[in-house]
Amino acid sequence: MKRLFILISVALCLILLNYELQARTVNGVVTSSGKKLSNVIVTDGYNFTKSKKNGEFKMEIADSAKFVYIVTPSGYAADWSSGVPQFYQTIDERTFYTFNLIKIANPTPLYNIIAVADPQPSKDAHCDEFDGAPLDDICQTVSTLNGVSVGLVLGDICFNKYHLMDRWKKSIVRTGIPFYPVPGNHDHFHEVDNDRESINIYTDNFGPENYAFFMGKDLVIMLDNIIHGRKNGSHPYSLGYTAEQLKWLCELMGYVPSDVDVYVGQHSPTNGRFYMSGGKETDLIINGQEFFDVLKGHKVTILSGHNHLNKNFRYSSDIIEHNVAAICGTWWDAYHCKDGTPRGYKVFTSDKGQLTWYYKSVGKDKDFQYEIFRLGESLVNSESIVVNLWDYDENWTITWFEDGVCKGEMTRVKEKNHLHKAEVEATFAKKGRPVSDWKRTSVSDHYFAATPSDGAKKVIIKIQNPFGKIWVEEVDLSQLNNI
Repeated sequence: MKRLFILISVALCLILLNYELQARTVNGVVTSSGKKLSNVIVTDGYNFTKSKKNGEFKMEIADSAKFVYIVTPSGYAADWSSGVPQFYQTIDERTFYTFNLIKIANPTPLYNIIAVADPQPSKDAHCDEFDGAPLDDICQTVSTLNGVSVGLVLGDICFNKYHLMDRWKKSIVRTGIPFYPVPGNHDHFHEVDNDRESINIYTDNFGPENYAFFMGKDLVIMLDNIIHGRKNGSHPYSLGYTAEQLKWLCELMGYVPSDVDVYVGQHSPTNGRFYMSGGKETDLIINGQEFFDVLKGHKVTILSGHNHLNKNFRYSSDIIEHNVAAICGTWWDAYHCKDGTPRGYKVFTSDKGQLTWYYKSVGKDKDFQYEIFRLGESLVNSESIVVNLWDYDENWTITWFEDGVCKGEMTRVKEKNHLHKAEVEATFAKKGRPVSDWKRTSVSDHYFAATPSDGAKKVIIKIQNPFGKIWVEEVDLSQLNNI
């Protein structure tokens, strides 16, 4: 009798287990205006499949999965009228999920990506400010672009005030293009000390924290590289990629042809430990090298924020990172960021496989790529003419001429931005208190100096960007010499 009871119990367990496995199998279809879309990648954040010729798919989903979602194919977008592209659906009791995409263009070799970093409002007044000049500027830029355009917001969509996530969604719809988000450290719920739980508020508002979509023939991957949870030290988070995340990324790349260029949108730079520890620029975040290994063989452009400054890193001939300055400047207290980069965002255009970019300062023309400090204005190099060239990389050239004689390249120097210092001090003076330490003017190295000879009358500065655009500026020294 006891043996029979055991056999019956085992049989019931097998039946229940089989039922549970069947219940975790889902089906679905991907369509656009009645057309069935094949070869669309589908994932639950752990497992993958692709839609068949009839647009249908079938897959097993993990018990811990929150969403079924697709890698949107080129030429299509999910409805973004809510402020977030709806390429995902929350897993519930359903076993069938329908994705109906909007056809936005024929596949084209011309596309644009607008990268916005760190809106980071902590109150409604900051959202109101974003809705003014910054959002107007983005909308104006979008109206000038040819081809297909999308936007990326590179984290810190809010500043621990999670109800403001909804304000962002309502505002960004005005651009007329889909804007794809990724979480920053301030978008994780700080009152829990657990990475998986801390992301729930973000995913409730924006969907999966790791996902991808195609642009032209290329792929944009959005990754959460904030590992929330206090380890050793004062920060309530670490910077890096989890093993689980890298497994998902590795499986995704198995579906991607080798000739596809890859963009990665994330909050922290891949060498973010450099900023947190004061180490070397080659110090990678947790599993940074493993991340590079997964993407090996592709041309990779990484877009990040977090540091509220503008800096470009080239890790290899195939991997470049653009660390984009904050759209909020110095947390809405100054127009310039602490390093002297104006409040703004970055615009990338790929045309027939050729990628170009520029930094767009809010309220300025797209040719506004530098500021010149005349003699005596610099806080560090007061005896020199100093150029603040915030989007500098090794492919820019900046030369100078004194009274018609070429003096060669200007000298790269470290500098503090006097404009930022004046702005932030004026703001805090109105508040009646000293400038917060974390908002003080910082030293940066995207500055170039030329020291004129005694009696020199005129200096001409010639600046050329990596794409052949040239600016020429003339600095008249005669009045200074006559004082």
